[in-house]
Amino acid sequence: MNPEFSIPAAFALLAFFIADTQNQLIGHIFSRSLVIGNRASLEQRLSKLGRGEREDFENFRISQLTFIGVALLLSTTAFLAGLTHWIIYILSLPLISICILVITEKRLSHRCEKRLREIEGEFPAVVEMLTLAVGAGESPAAALKRISLRANGHLAREFKKVIIEVEEGRSLTSSLDDLSRRLSSDAIRRFVDTLAISIARGSSLVETLSHSANESRNLERVRLLTAAGKSEISMMIPVVFLILPISILFALYPSLANLDLFAG
Repeated sequence: MNPEFSIPAAFALLAFFIADTQNQLIGHIFSRSLVIGNRASLEQRLSKLGRGEREDFENFRISQLTFIGVALLLSTTAFLAGLTHWIIYILSLPLISICILVITEKRLSHRCEKRLREIEGEFPAVVEMLTLAVGAGESPAAALKRISLRANGHLAREFKKVIIEVEEGRSLTSSLDDLSRRLSSDAIRRFVDTLAISIARGSSLVETLSHSANESRNLERVRLLTAAGKSEISMMIPVVFLILPISILFALYPSLANLDLFAG
């Protein structure tokens, strides 16, 4: 690009941000970014990661705006340095913003799915510990508190939040119900429902928890078998499309070479 245009444009852009002393432009951009997309869906995904506060939603939007700002700054620098054409620069501005928004939200969804798989993997062991504690004579709330203090992992931290809510005056069943809704796990949903029914009807909690532990172990076994089946299919792709054709080529090469020799 011609320096007679790029240098004044750079100074004008710098002066524009310096003139915005009260951060009105930045505040307007941030307030408008809060209404981009489905806020309820984003807050639900953040709550699955244990980040359900309003500040967590705003921090996520700030991180998105930071990535977009850095990318646009690099693109503008390349444009002012004459490395890109002005048409490509103008077209790249919305494309960069949209791509960063999509990538960050896809990454957030992937993190939610990964955390849910880890929680469901921890769930059978936690239910067995809860069964042993209740069988030893502790109440469900005391057993959950013991597990939240002794165990490590995502589920133990979620139980710690439940215990804090119970100590603040909420009932155990309502706190567990909020937990199951927040995590959106079928296994935890069934466990909370059976536990609430047992507490309401006064039935044996040890038998209910033992049944839940066996069911969770069976579900974990089915999940592992399903993952193993998918891995077998993935392993067949390089075998069928790479190793097998090379093996056939090595087997047929001597015959093809002899045919060329006789043809010559």
